[in-house]
Amino acid sequence: MLQCKNCGEKLTKFQKERCPYCGCEKPIEDMVDISDTTQTIEQIRDEELEFSEKSLKTYNIFSILLGLFSADLFYLGFKTQGFMRLLINFGIWLIAFLTIFLIDNSLVIIAIFVPLAVLYLVYVIYGLFKLIKQNRIKDKNGVHLK
Repeated sequence: MLQCKNCGEKLTKFQKERCPYCGCEKPIEDMVDISDTTQTIEQIRDEELEFSEKSLKTYNIFSILLGLFSADLFYLGFKTQGFMRLLINFGIWLIAFLTIFLIDNSLVIIAIFVPLAVLYLVYVIYGLFKLIKQNRIKDKNGVHLK
């Protein structure tokens, strides 16, 4: 806050022509700022981040290597989302393996394993992207990973 040089009252920057308290002209000519820095420090202390016992490195490893099995979501505690991803992936695997057993052709086997390999590669790239991006990741309770 700015302060009147004559009476010491707190003023806004819009009251630079005349002090409403003492009538002094140009009360903030020297632009003296008397803001309380202890309040700012206390606000920063209050806003310190809480960190989970779970590790960001472990999360990244799970995301890169076991993202196909939803290990990263289960690690953070997102059981419903992890189960849904796992269910979708197992559905894709089931369709692929049933197609292999129903059609006896070597080209079909290659054509089915290519999408599975692409799916795994997508999860690896996604995990690497999260590793490079390194933004704060929170677990189910909203606590940041350390």
